[in-house]
Amino acid sequence: MVFGFFWKRKKEEKPRDLSVKELNRLLKEGKYKKVTELLKDRYRENKQFLEIYFTALVESGKIETAKKLLEEVGKENLPPLAVAQLLEKKPKKESLFEKFKRGLKKTRKVLGLEYFFKRSKLGEEFYEELEEILIKLDIGVDTAISLTEEVREKNFKSAEEVKEYLKGRFKEILSSCKGKFRLTRKPSVVLFVGINGSGKTTTIGKLAYKLTKEGKKVLIVACDTFRAAATEQLNEWANRANADFVGDKEGTDPGAVLYKGLKKAFEENYDTVLVDTAGRLHTKEHLLREMQKLVKIVKKFDEKGPEEILLVLDATIGQNSIKQAKLFSSAVDVSGIVLTKLDGTAKGGAIVAICKTLKIPVKFIGIGESIEDLEPFDVEKFVNAMFE
Repeated sequence: MVFGFFWKRKKEEKPRDLSVKELNRLLKEGKYKKVTELLKDRYRENKQFLEIYFTALVESGKIETAKKLLEEVGKENLPPLAVAQLLEKKPKKESLFEKFKRGLKKTRKVLGLEYFFKRSKLGEEFYEELEEILIKLDIGVDTAISLTEEVREKNFKSAEEVKEYLKGRFKEILSSCKGKFRLTRKPSVVLFVGINGSGKTTTIGKLAYKLTKEGKKVLIVACDTFRAAATEQLNEWANRANADFVGDKEGTDPGAVLYKGLKKAFEENYDTVLVDTAGRLHTKEHLLREMQKLVKIVKKFDEKGPEEILLVLDATIGQNSIKQAKLFSSAVDVSGIVLTKLDGTAKGGAIVAICKTLKIPVKFIGIGESIEDLEPFDVEKFVNAMFE
């Protein structure tokens, strides 16, 4: 099973020799994170490294990574006690606030929000820094300037009062963009639009997983037949989410794939149909007409459909996503936004600019790489997590 698993680096490529004795000592001292960092690129070099790395993963609670490694190499090649411990472990159930807090960690860390509001004195320097932070947060330059001026005029006595005021204003702005994900018909057809790389495929997989866990019968239809390997990737996500799948080879007419998928869904009594679409912005006109064509096909099966058209936006590009949103909205009636990759950016405030500019409800946010890291947008918890 592990034939070819181990590999040797050339001597000149080794960053430094690692002693098994030293690694075992670090394990005994409980320095599991350090061990995983030391071995994450080198655990394939020999069986001892593999066993130590696996043990450190289990002890540090990296359950998903440890399970993938177990599947890859087989339990007969790993320490039995660590395997037993892994099989007994259940991932800690995070609250929605904890998930948001984890997802927005980079926003708080890069901008120094955790420490900025702990200062005791307010003055011109404080207001200048506040304006700079709000701009970096990507809420929009005009909004950043106006909020800073509002704070000045309030004559607050402490930075803590400023923080609470800003939290209130953020919640006020975002409350107008809160929207509930609708699934009222059977089957409910949901179209996903957005450029390539925005996170459509993973979002569809995560939502399918959420719905199948609720007991719904879900069908995923792969209509992005232009991008190489798109169908294969989505099929893999469908398998992980325990959802059914309809796709075809690259280059097939997307409309034909959708028709086949909808026929299956309506005949076989599915609850939800999640449809991926192409996102090649370099062929804008063709892309937009293709999406309009898919909407018309849905209406042949359900004249009121699709029930949702969700625009997937990448949070790491901040306000540039607003241009994308306007483009897609010009072709189809976008009913909601999914903001992805919030865990990988300091631009968590982009959601404020998107909300103010587009007035489109934010339905979900993506806050990590795990299949469970897609959550309904909750204004209160989101804003609190940004500042805590």
